[in-house]
Amino acid sequence: MLKKIIFSNLFILLFFNVLIADSLRISQIDSYSLLLNQEINLYVSVTDDNGKPITDLKEGNFSIFESSNRKQFTPIDTVTGFKTKANYESGINFLLLIDNSGSMYRTLSGKRTKEKSKMRIAYAKRAAVSFLGSITNPKDKVGIVSYNSFYTSYSKPISNKMEIEKFLDEIKEPSKDERYTEIYSSLYLAVDEFRSIRGRKAIIILSDGENQPYSKYTKKKHPVFGWKRFKYTEPVNDCQREGISVFPIYFGKRGGKKDKNLSKIAVQTGGSVFSAHNQEELNKIYENIVNQILNEYLITYKATMEPSDKKYVKVECSSNDSRNSVTRFYFSSTVFGVPIEDPTPLLLIPFLLAIFLLWLLSRFDFQKTKGSPSLEVLNAGAAKTSTQVLSLGAGKTVIGGDQSADMTIVGGVSNIKEQHATVIYNEKNKKYTIAGDGNFMVNNKSVKTKVLEPGDVINIAGTTVVFDDGDVD
Repeated sequence: MLKKIIFSNLFILLFFNVLIADSLRISQIDSYSLLLNQEINLYVSVTDDNGKPITDLKEGNFSIFESSNRKQFTPIDTVTGFKTKANYESGINFLLLIDNSGSMYRTLSGKRTKEKSKMRIAYAKRAAVSFLGSITNPKDKVGIVSYNSFYTSYSKPISNKMEIEKFLDEIKEPSKDERYTEIYSSLYLAVDEFRSIRGRKAIIILSDGENQPYSKYTKKKHPVFGWKRFKYTEPVNDCQREGISVFPIYFGKRGGKKDKNLSKIAVQTGGSVFSAHNQEELNKIYENIVNQILNEYLITYKATMEPSDKKYVKVECSSNDSRNSVTRFYFSSTVFGVPIEDPTPLLLIPFLLAIFLLWLLSRFDFQKTKGSPSLEVLNAGAAKTSTQVLSLGAGKTVIGGDQSADMTIVGGVSNIKEQHATVIYNEKNKKYTIAGDGNFMVNNKSVKTKVLEPGDVINIAGTTVVFDDGDVD
């Protein structure tokens, strides 16, 4: 009897803690201003038991604490900013990761079908279209990626939602070796899409099953990762460093196998995990995620000066006669992470010099000129190329081992195809896209097709080239 009572109490306590974790989240910690003015931006989400945002809280409802060891927490007295619905003003950067593994071409119940409209991928595409239609803030940006055995990036977050919708048509049924589900490695690679982006960042990853490493199920080396199998902690660590929250969505039959680490990924990055089993549920989940992020609170405060590579932040929230708390950490390894014992006026000299240089630079008139878009060979490796700089025209530009290719790669390579990759110009969006039958990487990611951005580094059979759109500052 005593065991039953203890078990019952533990169950209630665990259930209560889950509700607390779900109702209060530190969604993102932005430490970008830590170096300049010792400030931290916290994006905090508060929802009710149904996941609906609570939007009427005031600054007085929140208390902030910091610790360098997660044991002794120091109350934060200086809150320099408090905003409600801050993401309406600054915009949100979304990245949609869509599962394109073999099982996505079955029905919701897992049966084989030839009716495309009944395939899981069709539901996923329709939900993505619905999601894009719900994004009405012009400051919001959306990027799109599909993943299976490989990671295919179609676009990093951009403002043109119609352009993103067009990329959905480029997601095609995978071949036999492409049918596996590399969830962890895809999340790891997705972080690169946000490297130069500031502000609120969120990954929404849809999956219909478990992580399936290519090397484990094929007993062959992965063309990009070799025998390496990613752990779920690897993308989590990168997301924590870059301030990205992950919202996993399981989409499949009820009782189907879900990846056991999706909940951990969500909790440790400040996101939430969801399950959907039909079109209506899936559409509502995307809508719910947007609504939660839009209604977050942005709290800015002065960080403590305790020397530590990692700082823990605890947020307490009081509302409706309840008090919840949640703790997360950020990396604080900056020159301001260690207090100065003997301050001296001489420390002002570097800051004054920096201000003078900024003023001096502002006196110059930088003008932007337009050159010719091109591909430039950075490193040919063991091969030889027919040209070092290849100008790109408005048509197709072929790269491969054939002598008729616009850029011919020969010698020292055995896996180069006659028409290994093709760069195509799109008249509508004035963009270049690389695609091809051969294996190639863009920015160290294996892709089948990608819209090229200035500075993109392309690796074809060991030959490294960089894309330049012709704009010169």
